[in-house]
Amino acid sequence: MSVLTPAHALESDVISLPFDRAKWREWLIGHTDDASWRLDEWDGRHWLFTGDPDKESTAIWRCNSAGCHVAVRATRHLCRSCYEQFLESGLSREEFTTVGRRALVRSLPGSRPPCSVEHDGLRCALEAATLGACTPHYAQWRHQVRSGQTQLELDDWLRIHAEPRPPGDPCRVGACAGTAHARVPLCTYHRERWRRYRKETALKAATNEDLGAWAAAQHPCLTGFQFSLIALPDLLRHELLYALVERDKQRPTLSPIAMRLMVRGLAGVDSIAALTDKKLADLGYLDRNCEAHWNDVVRLVRGAFDRFCGIDPLDKPVWELSDLGLRSRTRSGIRTTARRLDVTKIRQDWLRQLLADWIKEATPENAAFRIAYESCVVASRALARRPGGGDDPSALKVTDMDAVVTEIRGQGRKDGTGPLSSGSRNELLTGFCQLLDFGRRLQILDHLATGFARHPHHKIPYEDSSEDMAGKAIPEVVIAQLDAATDLIGVGLVYGKFPPEVVQAMMLTVYILLRDTGRRPWEVRWLRIDCLEADGSEYVLIWDNHKSRRNKRRLEISRETAFAIQAWLEIRRTLTIPARSRTFLFPAASSHAHDACIDSGTVAKMLRSWVDSLPTLITDAVDKDGRPLEFDRSRIFAYAFRHTYAQRHADAGTPLHTLRDLMDHKSADTTLGYFRVSLERRRKAVETMRLHVVDRSGQAAPTSSATAYEARSVAVPFGNCTEPSNVKAGGGSCPIRFQCSGCGFYRPDPSFLPAVEDHIRALKADRETARAMQAAEFVIRNITDQIDSYQSVVAGIHTKLAAMPEDERRHIEEASAVLRKVRATAPLPVLPIPTVPARSTSDE
Repeated sequence: MSVLTPAHALESDVISLPFDRAKWREWLIGHTDDASWRLDEWDGRHWLFTGDPDKESTAIWRCNSAGCHVAVRATRHLCRSCYEQFLESGLSREEFTTVGRRALVRSLPGSRPPCSVEHDGLRCALEAATLGACTPHYAQWRHQVRSGQTQLELDDWLRIHAEPRPPGDPCRVGACAGTAHARVPLCTYHRERWRRYRKETALKAATNEDLGAWAAAQHPCLTGFQFSLIALPDLLRHELLYALVERDKQRPTLSPIAMRLMVRGLAGVDSIAALTDKKLADLGYLDRNCEAHWNDVVRLVRGAFDRFCGIDPLDKPVWELSDLGLRSRTRSGIRTTARRLDVTKIRQDWLRQLLADWIKEATPENAAFRIAYESCVVASRALARRPGGGDDPSALKVTDMDAVVTEIRGQGRKDGTGPLSSGSRNELLTGFCQLLDFGRRLQILDHLATGFARHPHHKIPYEDSSEDMAGKAIPEVVIAQLDAATDLIGVGLVYGKFPPEVVQAMMLTVYILLRDTGRRPWEVRWLRIDCLEADGSEYVLIWDNHKSRRNKRRLEISRETAFAIQAWLEIRRTLTIPARSRTFLFPAASSHAHDACIDSGTVAKMLRSWVDSLPTLITDAVDKDGRPLEFDRSRIFAYAFRHTYAQRHADAGTPLHTLRDLMDHKSADTTLGYFRVSLERRRKAVETMRLHVVDRSGQAAPTSSATAYEARSVAVPFGNCTEPSNVKAGGGSCPIRFQCSGCGFYRPDPSFLPAVEDHIRALKADRETARAMQAAEFVIRNITDQIDSYQSVVAGIHTKLAAMPEDERRHIEEASAVLRKVRATAPLPVLPIPTVPARSTSDE
């Protein structure tokens, strides 16, 4: 299972670092709390771990076949031998796990039945080894047959000539359950290993001391539930034990099979702390689970070695994030995922030290650290291009901060697909400014120029992402061209041993389901063979919403879509399907595939190769010469058909609450993100909403017409405003600074309820802050009056909504959702924030 280099070749790569190994060993023993570590699984005397398959913290299970005790790596799985018998049995998996049994299950030393020899009520005390006979009896019978002393079969010879033997001595190897029945005090298993060892080492005249030294470094016959460290060098054993004990505090799941692979791969290594990076690269594994265990062990041992040497992990040029004590949402509450960061990307020493001091003082969460680190990298890059390179914090100016903000504004995605969202860029800017505030507050940055700070003009403009979401829908004119070319779908695609015509039929069915049902790609992949149900003359698709954990969902589909599924089922019945794929509509390519159904990569490859093979794909738009424009083929991917499904229904006038149910969303706002709001839908929403406008006291104040609603008012953060000068200025010229609840021109409606309720919560928080600051009474009174007036508006709207019939209330909710999406495409006026002008410095 592992890629290993011979031990003699690896030894040359091990560098003996200049450290006191005896003191390092003492440090490990003193800091390893193994006395209470897995008491029912760990045998510290013999360095043997025996995993309990019934414990959740041990990643090992018994084979799911009845009567088989072989270890497997996943619950309800079969071992290889049982799986092969299951494929040949013709039984269902449930039937096989109940009645199936391996024809031969290897017995372990100490668990075999006794020898069958029995005379006068006295039975042989040794274990049966071959054909019901113990090893001495079988060897004696074979010698007599070969020498011509007997011609009896083994069973007859055992019954007539064999004499019962007394119990043997315990095997010399620690924790071994076998018994010795010869001059050498070893069981059969270890006697054979001792013979091979003597042959390899040319040890002819072995003494009891030689045997004792050899036996002390041997492990018993291991099952799949066990691993042993006894054969490793003493220092390496203590390093591994320390790492395993510490790992349990962070990630309490241990795989015995992964540890056995790791022990095998450490041949020729005497200390993990002495390994170089080159040596670590040589220890590669095919088993990803083993590699994950190995990464944890190396991380923990290296962190412990740094503490032993008195090295602060934050003083190193490369930070191991798991050693920084970052908080996370894992069960342990601290970061366990290994990742190394090269902090030399932050070129300014003062900025790098500021980040380290912040980590020591604040112990941030992973997300907060990521934002702070990335903001420092971006800021460092911007400062490095300024005169002086930003190395002297006392020489920084406002123009330097301008350069940092400009760099953050232009920050793009790591995959190069476009700029970061405005929210992410705002997070970077806020994170960097908060880091500077932290340094000034703790007097770490007393030498930092006062001008190097955030000023009112340092803003990232808001950009709504819903328009990008809506643009993912594939136009119907393009869908029509795809439908006309379905004879090319799946051509040239190899899928296991399926014939080409079967592959094409399967891929065509996948495309039809993506196009006609609007289900997510993985929901189509995971459809079962019983996904189609007849409802009279119509059909229903049974599918599972794994994302929201809602299974057995029902979706009405067209008869043409149902006929396509039935046609594929007819073809599928003629195929040889892998056993674990028998319940899936679209089976895996082979029994060794990662998934039991068709994988996402195959679907994506099918769509891309098919779309790229089409000669032309045009839109209904034309250029200046009247020629149709080419359609961007990169916009055709599996998930885009879900957006297309939503846009198709929206264009057909499907009510929003119905489309929400078809998409299986909980909120209509989520559904709105999948299509563009047409002018007709917007006009209907305005026509509905104009009748439910209220004034600042919550009293009804309906607008005379839809035109008046849109032309004679302007949307501000908490409602519409009809003040003429503010309407003329597009909402950016409020005379009383958006204290809307105290204005006679304030005209809210139900579509503004979420914004008003959020503002009430923000005002309450501001009031508590003002009280904590011991602000003047008129400040607190002003905030309280605003809260009371906004609450009267909310209460009035809720009262009117509660008195309405259910159908009318639902129409108002849909119209509110539509108008909120429309307003999101046009940024609302920014609330003015009182600021204090920064004091000029002499160097500006």
